[in-house]
Amino acid sequence: MRIFRHYLSGVSVAWLAGDTAIVLLVYGLAERWETGPRDVAPVPAIWLVVVTAFLFHLGDLYSVRLPMGRREVIARILICQMGSAVLIAAAGFVVPILQLDRATYFVVIGGGGLALVAWRLAWLGPWSSFRAGRAILVLGAGPIARSIADLEGFSARPFRIAGFIDDDPTAASSLPEDRRLLGGLDQLQHIVDETRPDLIVVGQDDRRGAFPAGALLDCRLRGISVEDWPAFYEKVTGKILVSDLRPSWLIFSDGFVKTRRAIIIKRAIDVMLSLAGVLVTSPLIAVTALAVKLESPGPVLFRQTRLGQYGRPFTIYKFRSMRADAEKHTGAVWAQKDDPRVTRIGRFLRRTRLDELPQLYNVLIGEMSFIGPRPERPEFIEELEGRVPLYRARLSVKPGVTGWAQVRYSYGASVEDTVEKLQYDLYYIKNLSLFLDILILISTIQVVLFGRGR
Repeated sequence: MRIFRHYLSGVSVAWLAGDTAIVLLVYGLAERWETGPRDVAPVPAIWLVVVTAFLFHLGDLYSVRLPMGRREVIARILICQMGSAVLIAAAGFVVPILQLDRATYFVVIGGGGLALVAWRLAWLGPWSSFRAGRAILVLGAGPIARSIADLEGFSARPFRIAGFIDDDPTAASSLPEDRRLLGGLDQLQHIVDETRPDLIVVGQDDRRGAFPAGALLDCRLRGISVEDWPAFYEKVTGKILVSDLRPSWLIFSDGFVKTRRAIIIKRAIDVMLSLAGVLVTSPLIAVTALAVKLESPGPVLFRQTRLGQYGRPFTIYKFRSMRADAEKHTGAVWAQKDDPRVTRIGRFLRRTRLDELPQLYNVLIGEMSFIGPRPERPEFIEELEGRVPLYRARLSVKPGVTGWAQVRYSYGASVEDTVEKLQYDLYYIKNLSLFLDILILISTIQVVLFGRGR
């Protein structure tokens, strides 16, 4: 499903819809049982839905990529309900309009928790048999088609590959043993009648003189979906594959929309979030600064030149996480996992992203956005432009404190990692929206709370 240009798993949306319905139903029944037939207050109801959805997201209960057994599902729901109990009680104490009657509170937490457990266990039962996914035919058997096959079992919406179609007589030997070459392009109609696929993905490396336009049009008229491989890859991975990507696809695809209204709204949100962030985290900022100072000699803040939107240089501010002389003898080098230059406090700051708190100042003065691609050093950008296709495209928006690539891909210490993160950055730039920014913010909270940072 596509919501505000961002692709979401239909299964995840179904889970969210079911959870929302259960929370509203339990709350409505509790209110009517407690106070009699009267209108149910909408504000507490909305608050309960928001809290449940937020905590379930933090608990990975909307992730279709994370396989869970019954016990783990029950444990995660109960932990989330305990978190809900605390948040709902605290909010009711601070904001009177969100306060629940005592009986309603216990019914919502206890009864709602049991209902949510029953609903999720029912999903794990016989009703979930259709989750085996859609049957897919892949046109082509080259590198692109094999990349599509590698996604089977890992996509946001499960699918199974019924087979491959290719005219190359050596195609069968190039496929893994568990993959089937069903025939040539001239047999497409017959193969479709036999396999009855839900979707045909065009993954040909070279279409010149070998594109079955008439047969594919007939499939579309019969109600079978047909997708080009870049669109399919974008949907199931949340990124854009830059290798072998035709620039024409980016030119003619929808997305990359930056209206003046959207820019103004994004800037207003950046200012509000950065001001709120400074106010809320000011005690944490003071403690972190003291810890950095006591850990090792040198300045508390780390200053470095980075490139911002359209390649404009600016000075970024972070809490220092390395020794003060980390690049004295080496110059600009890639940061590595378990980098020996990182201090003990710095390792913790990096894992929890606390080292990036001073960047709130960069956001406040407009050099950065709260959400966007990671700001990179000029030396690395100059090197990567000649080695990574479309790398400079990430400079079309402001860099961010956090972003789609940062929450989806944990570490970047090589050119290969840079390519992987660029694919997520391009997805973000193409599908930029307030909805996607909210998802990234929630995921960032998950990273900070559970230490899933780089």
